[in-house]
Order: sequence, then structure tokens, then C-alpha cells
Amino acid sequence: MSVLSRAAARLPQVPVPLLSPLARGWLRRSFGEPPLDSSAPQGDRGLLGPDSVSWRLYADAASIVGGIRSLLVQLTHPLAMAGVAEHSRYHEDPLGRLRDTSAYVAVTTFGATGEALRMIAAVRGAHRRVVGTAPDGRPYDASDPELLTWVSVAGTASWLRSDADFASNPLSPADRDRFVAEQGRIAALLDPRVDPTVLRAHGDPARALADGSVSLPLVEEGWLPTTEEELSDRMAWFAPRLAVGPQGRDTLQFLLWPPVDPVLRLGYLPTLAGAIGSLDPGTRRLLGLPLGSATSTVMRLQAEMALIALRSTLAGPSPNAQTATRRATPAAA
Repeated sequence: MSVLSRAAARLPQVPVPLLSPLARGWLRRSFGEPPLDSSAPQGDRGLLGPDSVSWRLYADAASIVGGIRSLLVQLTHPLAMAGVAEHSRYHEDPLGRLRDTSAYVAVTTFGATGEALRMIAAVRGAHRRVVGTAPDGRPYDASDPELLTWVSVAGTASWLRSDADFASNPLSPADRDRFVAEQGRIAALLDPRVDPTVLRAHGDPARALADGSVSLPLVEEGWLPTTEEELSDRMAWFAPRLAVGPQGRDTLQFLLWPPVDPVLRLGYLPTLAGAIGSLDPGTRRLLGLPLGSATSTVMRLQAEMALIALRSTLAGPSPNAQTATRRATPAAA
């Protein structure tokens, strides 16, 4: 029996009452406490602001499924996968990259301006070290426009899909376009050609970023999409460039059956199931995860059950969203 089959076979046996404490423990142990700086100035709206679509999408538990899905999609690019395989710690900490992804999204979305810019600087610093040669002989550089774009669009497409499939209040078509544009602007700040610290000089960095006050070459050159249609076009452009080799298959095994505490794994598997069930057929074929319609339906149902449990545990938007909303409210005169 394959790893995927073993995971899928266990999923229907997990009842919602059991998922609630498991989900709570998994959420705490996988993602940790909300990483936002509680000492940030009152009224700081961060890089996106509370009126952004990104705040709304990431506040919903469905975004957890999108985060896992994005990792599955990202590993189908051989050069991106080479960088992960040769420069990350996923062997020692199988869920560490998921935590890192979660922290990056949380801070750049909900964090105050200063901490968001520090997070971007840290990622850019890490990217400078992610250079090398892939097994097929091609060089890779994490700061290359193609790889920066791939990681961004794979994530954006995944979060949009998880929102459509699992969110309690899915985005409208217009808001889906807004989400693509917002994510493109944040991703563009990772470009070495951009000085993101200039945003500090603006009274409202979120507005300055949205109105074009800061030049973003990856957006201006057309690498990063600004609408869902452009996102689909960019994903289609990447399609012939995708493949899964030994490095990708190795990482996939960790994502499918991470060597972690069984209780932690049991909380993780239903959200993983939703991520796999929501993949398009082409990506499933690349990953070697063909699913019949019945299996896909069961896996998606398990994710929906897990998200119900998570929402009941959280009893509202994510802690990060709640913290950010309190901070973004202007101080009383």
C-alpha cells in the first residue's frame, strides 16, 4: 500500500469530536504562538491594511489548507526544488518549512510595517545563500525573477483554490483579482532591485504600496500577475517547465507522511487531504498522486471536517488577524 493510500485509508476513521482537540494541538505545535509584535505602534496598518482582501482570506482557517497545497505545487518546479532540497532543514524538521511559510505569510500580511520589512529582509538575506546547480546541471538562484515568481504564483493560486473550496465566505471574482494584485506587490518586495525600506517614509505604507509610489519591477515587467486571469496565464507559462525528480519525490514523502508524533500527524493529515484533493489533475500526475473522484471527495470532506473543528476551536478569525485589527485601529485622540 502506498503512503498516500495509507493516509487516505485512515482519514474516514477520524470523527469531528476527536479532531477538535487534535486540531488545537496541531495548530499550536505546528505554527506556534502568533508571531506578531505586540509592541508595534497603535494605528500601524502594515503593508496591506485591514481593508485588504488578504487580511480576510488569511483570517479564515481554510488558508491552512492553501498553505499545504502551495508546498505541494511548489515542489513541481525542479530549480525551486533544488534550492529547497539543498538549502533547507526539512529532513530534520519535516513541518518546519510549513511553519516558516506560515510565519512569513502572517507577518507580511498582518504584521506592523517594521516587522513586515524585517521579515522581508530576512528572507532576502536567506535567498542570497540559495544558489547552486540542480541535478540536471542547470544553475539556480532563489533571487532569480522566474523562481521568485513561481513561489509567489504557486502560493497565490493555492490560497485562491482553498478559499473557493473551503472558506466559510469565499471571495467574489473582483476580490479574487484584488488578492492576486496584493500578493504580487508583497512578492515583488523580495526582488533585490527593490528597496522596501522606502515604505517607512510614507505615512501609510499600505496605500503607498498599492498606489505605485514604490517601483516594483517584477510587477511592471509582467512577471507577477495582477488579476486572476493573468495568474492563470502565468501558471500556464510555467506548465512545460515543471517536473518532479528525486528531490521532489523525497520532499513529497515528507509532506505525505511526516515522521512526527502520531497525534500531531493525525491532526495534519485531514488538511493535507484537502490540499491533495484540491490539486488539478495535471499537478497530481506530476506528483504521482492519481485520485479517483470518490477518493478525492472523501479527502476533501475530511478537510472540511477538520476546518469545522478548527473554527470552533478558534471561535473567530485567526489570532493574528485579531491582533492586527486591534493594532491597526487608530489611537484615541
